[in-house]
Amino acid sequence: MSESLKGHLAALTAACLFGLMSPVCKVVMNSGVMDGPALASLRVSGSALMFWLVSFFVRGQRVRRRDWPALIAMSLCGMGLNQFLYVTGVQYTSPTNGCVIGTNTPIMALLLSAVFLKIRITRRRGLGIVIACGGALLLLLGSAQGEGGRLSGDFLCLGSQAAAACYFVFFRRLIRRYRVITLMKWLFTISALAVLPISVPEWQQLQWGELQSEEWMGCAYVVGVGTFLCYLLLNAGQSRLAPPVVAAYNYVQPLIAATVGILWGVDILTWQKSFAILLILAGVWLVTTSRRSAAQANAPQH
Repeated sequence: MSESLKGHLAALTAACLFGLMSPVCKVVMNSGVMDGPALASLRVSGSALMFWLVSFFVRGQRVRRRDWPALIAMSLCGMGLNQFLYVTGVQYTSPTNGCVIGTNTPIMALLLSAVFLKIRITRRRGLGIVIACGGALLLLLGSAQGEGGRLSGDFLCLGSQAAAACYFVFFRRLIRRYRVITLMKWLFTISALAVLPISVPEWQQLQWGELQSEEWMGCAYVVGVGTFLCYLLLNAGQSRLAPPVVAAYNYVQPLIAATVGILWGVDILTWQKSFAILLILAGVWLVTTSRRSAAQANAPQH
């Protein structure tokens, strides 16, 4: 198998598995036993443990002392806020809304880059931003009207993607400096420690014995597949393919989320939501196919 084919398979598999995350999270939280903060805490802590276990079987890499402050800030943005807000947001909105909003990370990254890194926004990028923002407003309007989502959940998901955009814009040097296992091990560990004051009360109040096999399987998927495995697959795709190619696979995620969510009965798809999805994906496509913005386009969305 060629390296290119391996990269395509890894990127496509990661996109499909990421797309399943929001419907799976919704199913787990619809049981009423586990809420968003509890599931998010489990996701961060469980992933930290898994990356630590894997780190014992790969060549170690020491973190430079001067990088620790940035690493802590990077962890709080990319793992803590990003994942905590996303999972909690999905509790209050539809799986499709959460996943579609997640595709806006390149838009937010471009806006941050324009403000802080002085990257020029071309006409093509500007048009993409306007179209995507129009789609986002249409999606939010649908949530306000009760069409399968709630504004509070949508805004939490938007906050999640804003944190992810900060992660990729302000900490690009650290991302390039350290290997994926080293980086993920410490990022998830720091985030797990940061959310510990929230995690402990949540887990103490949780009625673990009331979780059914379906919910346990969902939790295992969120931690082991939707987070741990997806990050490894995404890294494998990024190391073999050009950023715009990896970015193109992000458009698979809303399709997976919408299809599975409807089949499982945890989502509805209206004409207004469908049009909003098309607008957002078209806007993100215009931005991510521009050369300079492609570097931020292949980021994992949640």
